[in-house]
Amino acid sequence: MSTERPIRDILAEMMRRERLGLIRPLWQDWSRFAPDECEHVRRRADHLIRLLEGEGVRLVRAGDPDHEPAPTSPIIYQYGMVGRPVTRVVRKGREDLWDVVAVDDAGGKETVEQSFTVEQALLNGGLVLTGHPEARAIPGLGTQLAALNEIYRLDAVAMEPVR
Repeated sequence: MSTERPIRDILAEMMRRERLGLIRPLWQDWSRFAPDECEHVRRRADHLIRLLEGEGVRLVRAGDPDHEPAPTSPIIYQYGMVGRPVTRVVRKGREDLWDVVAVDDAGGKETVEQSFTVEQALLNGGLVLTGHPEARAIPGLGTQLAALNEIYRLDAVAMEPVR
């Protein structure tokens, strides 16, 4: 267990990763060449620490870091649709599939709008970037690419499939 890094620094790094995903420059590199910019994120972490302590919650080291945090739910995105009584859900499906699901707010009925693999979505994104005419014929492509964005933003690519 490394006790060298202050908790505020670890929390700041995790806040940045939660907001932006695992991006370059990595925190350890960024903090070396732009410490003033990192300090802004650390001050946000300090604020969150104060807010938590005001509610009786204190962050403490619990031991060595886990290799990969285990998800507690296959759902990575859930939000109400604008102007419709439907909630859109993005969740890990079976095997390598990801599902985009519409859930009726009144009755809870689920409709799988599409299922795709990360590889399929990446290939479809390539069609868009190259201006390939086939991209226009892919139904729900915008939704698929937005779901892919959430999958990467939340670092959910390695999630275990639903059993």
